[in-house]
Amino acid sequence: MTNYIANFKHKHGLILIIFVWIFFVFTINEFLIVNATTATSTNEVFVMYAGSLVKIFEDMVGPAFENKSGYTYVGEGKGSVQVSNLIRDGFRTPDVFVSAGTIPIVRLMNTNPTPIADWLLEFGSAEIVIAYSQNSPHYSDLEKARKGEVPWYDVISQEGFKFGRTDPELDPKGYYGIITAELANIYYNDSSIKDRMLGDDRNPKQIFPEETLKTVLETGQLDSIVAYKHEAISRGLPYITLPDEINLSNPKFSNFYKQANYTLESDQRVIYGEPVYFSITIPNTVKNLDGAISFVNFILSKNGSHLIENQGLNRINITSEGDVDKIPLDFKP
Repeated sequence: MTNYIANFKHKHGLILIIFVWIFFVFTINEFLIVNATTATSTNEVFVMYAGSLVKIFEDMVGPAFENKSGYTYVGEGKGSVQVSNLIRDGFRTPDVFVSAGTIPIVRLMNTNPTPIADWLLEFGSAEIVIAYSQNSPHYSDLEKARKGEVPWYDVISQEGFKFGRTDPELDPKGYYGIITAELANIYYNDSSIKDRMLGDDRNPKQIFPEETLKTVLETGQLDSIVAYKHEAISRGLPYITLPDEINLSNPKFSNFYKQANYTLESDQRVIYGEPVYFSITIPNTVKNLDGAISFVNFILSKNGSHLIENQGLNRINITSEGDVDKIPLDFKP
């Protein structure tokens, strides 16, 4: 009996030791996994940006930033108003937000009771163009329009012509396209141009998501689209240059641009024509502040500026809006 008890204690003692050892190994392993995951996530910089920058950011800016900084770049492109909505509603928490125009960021600065962004920096100016497909059955007419041989708006207004643009409620390029058409009415002294080109402001036959608009054009489902010059260049698309008086690129014509406007249905905000300045901020949703500062510094640096400028987004003197005192001091001049 004594031997039985001794063997029982010995056997169960070994089982207990084995159990404790397994528990120890499992706990250490989980600890290492959690810390490895945390280390990876803290090294990532999550950047949300205007959809027109998809190719530039994913193929050029992101990889160049990683090589320069050592951070891991994670990007997502959508219409800037849509990005603003996603951040405001808590569905996205990016470290950096790069917007077409300033209004999407200003909306975050005006959120109550607590602003989601405090400041923005304008770093580049864009130009509205008409990009078109080489596979379009109207290609020869579009080429004539590009050369100035026929009015570009007459080509787009042809029966059966398939014209594409983004939703003005989700993407600044959507409302800038409408404003450009209104300015064309004034500039060419023809009040029918906008209606002939666009129909309703949110004509469902013309509206496509910002992320897919260029692809739909390239696959031949559309003949031409409203585009920024930089996205046409980055994707190798032919495009028609519009007069400075209507392409929203020249500050000299700021007062002329203000004659046209669009009212957002979501909050009844009136958007007036203005030069299109791309802007950047670090929202208060930031999780990796050091990485976010590094990314903004890269965009503002000579290397970052050259990458973007070579794709058709013009460099400008950097200006700020909002609470300047909250702009990180780490930004380089």
